Amino acid sequence: MSHLHIPDGVLPVWFWLTGYVIAAIAVALSLFMVRKVDLKKKVPLLGMMSAMMLVGMSLEMAPIAYHVNLSVITGIIVGPWLAIVAAFIVNFILSLVGHGGVTTVGLNTIVIGFEGVMGYWLFSVFRRMAKPGKSAAAATVITLFMSTCLMLLIVYLANINFSLPSSGEIRDIIETHPAKALGGLLKINTGFNFKFFAVAALGLGPIGWVIEALVTGVAVRFISRVKPEIIS
Repeated sequence: MSHLHIPDGVLPVWFWLTGYVIAAIAVALSLFMVRKVDLKKKVPLLGMMSAMMLVGMSLEMAPIAYHVNLSVITGIIVGPWLAIVAAFIVNFILSLVGHGGVTTVGLNTIVIGFEGVMGYWLFSVFRRMAKPGKSAAAATVITLFMSTCLMLLIVYLANINFSLPSSGEIRDIIETHPAKALGGLLKINTGFNFKFFAVAALGLGPIGWVIEALVTGVAVRFISRVKPEIIS
């Protein structure tokens, strides 16, 4: 849910251009920060995790219109700076196949890059108190909640008109049966309004967060046993 599936022509020009500028600064800073890192070891991991993110973000869980991002585990494995680079690579490739517009690459890089950085940082903190698998799972849930809030903030600031014909993917999320049921339960109008979109995202999101937390937790636990130096 934290990935913006917004086609071209919906976002204001000034808004998506600002997203590109911020993303460019973040990527440039990331490349500067890793200049002294042994990239012979990190680049293969960057390619592998970027490929995993591409697969995960291309497979949708139909009932809740959700897909795993695998951004947290990417941050844990390649580090926070290269996680931002991976976020740009993945979002750029996805935009070329219609998974969100080209105009959202910058904004999506900010959101997914945020997940990689925050996931890495939270994992580093939690790992002092718990085992790697549990730490990764906890970091994933908290990170995805925060990134969903960030995504909602971006949608709110963009002042998107959900009734536009080009905003079909957003309408698909709002019009899914679980989303309509949630709106009926909370007595919220299921029209194209931000309030309902936010409630649907935060109401259905935890299901996806838990699924991704389980995947991330199991993967990190396995890696910590067979190849602990990758996440050291």
